Amino acid sequence: MPARGVCSIYYGFFHVVRFLCVLSALFPWPTTVQAQAYRVATAAPVDFPSDFQRTVRQSGLIFEGTVTSIRCEFGGVSGRTQQPQTYRISFQVKQGVRGVPTGALLTIREWAGLWPPAQGPRYRVGERAFLFLYPISHAGLTSTVGGRNGKLVVNGGEVALPRDWIASLGLGTTPGSKLTALQPGRVPVAWLVQHVAQADRTTGGVSR
Repeated sequence: MPARGVCSIYYGFFHVVRFLCVLSALFPWPTTVQAQAYRVATAAPVDFPSDFQRTVRQSGLIFEGTVTSIRCEFGGVSGRTQQPQTYRISFQVKQGVRGVPTGALLTIREWAGLWPPAQGPRYRVGERAFLFLYPISHAGLTSTVGGRNGKLVVNGGEVALPRDWIASLGLGTTPGSKLTALQPGRVPVAWLVQHVAQADRTTGGVSR
């Protein structure tokens, strides 16, 4: 090969290498730390549990049932009046979801301080409800998870959901929502049981 041709190839290769060096200086390859930071920045966002998921996760007892009796257990005396210390509420369980079998007669005890007179009774004999209750404490007491949101009134086979659960469960008040045939915020009990089971799989059950 003529010397002129060899020189031309050499200078062409030299220019290509120099061009690549300039590019690498302007746009450096990511280091290991940079690559890790990129992976963190582009990772999927953390899926924080919704109010509904937290309620399911914190519940030790979940069931639908009818209140059969309410009894006071009296403790200390204030003046001449004996004050209730706890309430015993019994349920006929229509459908057990967690911690109690279907058909059981369940009695729970609640601290009387959860029953302020201004708010009225928390339960009434004969009412039907879907309940999310904390695990029974060492003192034998429990209460509804999230206050009154843990007790959902059942009427005609449907249950009224708390307002802050509606969006997280994919419900809405506009046309095209998942349950347009129903009154917004009311769902069949079977539908709620199905979503409790789904939340169980997502959150891993009871949080101790």
